Amino acid sequence: MPVPPAARWWRWLAPAFVAAAILVITSWPTPPMPPGQWDKVIHASAYATLGLATGWAARPGSLRAWLRLAIAVSAFGALDELHQRWIPGRSADPFDWLADTSGGAIGLAIMTARRTRQETE
Repeated sequence: MPVPPAARWWRWLAPAFVAAAILVITSWPTPPMPPGQWDKVIHASAYATLGLATGWAARPGSLRAWLRLAIAVSAFGALDELHQRWIPGRSADPFDWLADTSGGAIGLAIMTARRTRQETE
């Protein structure tokens, strides 16, 4: 027997927690960063985690639903980058946003593929 959508509200606690953690971490002024492009790997990893959590919570069943979630994660990344403009030692970097968007899409794709594989087995 399928669970009604209202009974699955608790699934959204995971993406909410990940999003809150991202906001807290990106609000720290002048973070210590390793040399090179590790910054982009960190961004992509954080947003891949958000994508995984969002895909798990929403369980997109169509390409249209998946695209909506990917756009939402990307928009959150854009807002996070804009918010960093006002944090000392931080900046709004479009390449960070690109890493956020890529990581979020990868996380959503992994969770969607995993769910699809489980449903066909």
